Amino acid sequence: MPIKFSNLEVTMSEQGGNVSDEGSAGERELSLSRPLAVIDTESTGLNPDTARIVRISVLRLEPDGRRSLRSEIVDPGVPIPAGATAVHGITDEDVADRPPFRAYARALAESLDECDIAGFAVERFHLPLLIAEFRRAGVEFSIENRAVIDIMSIYHRLEPRDFDAAYRRFVADDLPDRASGERSGAALEILLGQLNSSDELPLEPHKLSRWARGVPDDAVDEQGRFTYLDSGDIAFNFGKYAGEELAKVAESDTAYVAWVASNPDFGPDSRAVATDALAELEMKQTDGYD
Repeated sequence: MPIKFSNLEVTMSEQGGNVSDEGSAGERELSLSRPLAVIDTESTGLNPDTARIVRISVLRLEPDGRRSLRSEIVDPGVPIPAGATAVHGITDEDVADRPPFRAYARALAESLDECDIAGFAVERFHLPLLIAEFRRAGVEFSIENRAVIDIMSIYHRLEPRDFDAAYRRFVADDLPDRASGERSGAALEILLGQLNSSDELPLEPHKLSRWARGVPDDAVDEQGRFTYLDSGDIAFNFGKYAGEELAKVAESDTAYVAWVASNPDFGPDSRAVATDALAELEMKQTDGYD
């Protein structure tokens, strides 16, 4: 039986009045003609096509100003990688007794009906992930005729993340002359300014490259497709086998590992990890046969 998504509804504000009329004098507010659903998800990974939701939260803002928050932890049906847990704090134990997403899917789709949608990186990640989960659950959900507001895109337009903005922030207000060829040196000055702005940034180029791409420290390859387990064994960090030991998957689903090894969408070192696993499996089988 589907579970009502509103089980954990928390009323944030019962104030009436049009949203655009609220706030102090001179404060600008949204002008809504229908509800706005602000969506946030926590997941097992960064690829919305293959990741699974572990928490779905929806803050619904009504045209009259009322707000209600709905939030549920769900069982993703796959192991949660350590790298994902490090970000959102949700573990396999936390989801062990939770219903899967499909238990909430129909009620969630109904609660989003007639709503416009907003969220930070909602266009690039949260919404594609949510649509993929609805599809897997067999529930129809369309964003046609809805406004989709990506708060991150607004932020980037209000505060541009281009070369000039970076130079002004990390170096100086006076921009380098494009015609003089000084921009390469200016780019280095930006990098050095970034290093001095935060102790979080690694100083070694290899580690800095990984940090910039969000690749976890325990990654085996440059794309972060594989990570090391505490045992030292290699595990998948994506897809349906996320969190599972590579060597065991190579035995149980050799075709899948062979697909990774030959797929040009993966980097050379990622393919090499899969190829090595297949070679080790072949050696093991040969030794066993002998």
